[in-house]
Amino acid sequence: VSGGIRLLAASHGVLARMLGNQVLADLLDDLLTRISLIAMMYQSSHSAAHSQQEHVLIVDALERRDARAALRLMAQHIEGVERDLRLDPPIPDLEAALRPRD
Repeated sequence: VSGGIRLLAASHGVLARMLGNQVLADLLDDLLTRISLIAMMYQSSHSAAHSQQEHVLIVDALERRDARAALRLMAQHIEGVERDLRLDPPIPDLEAALRPRD
């Protein structure tokens, strides 16, 4: 899960760079580092996989230059992430969340 979360977080900065917005990319890098730590503690592996699928749909909409679809998909994605957070995580602390799993 932690590796997938890191990759998903990195994809946001990459997308901003591809769109030519270095300032946004830098802001996202900082923000998403923090979000990734939270996600490692509060997001299930199922939610992480579903999130990846949503990213694919958003990128597809961007490739089609369908801004309306991209905005709709992004709003659904954010709502889903919020809805799927487990606020009683099985990982007791941040150190345990960062520890490599077998």
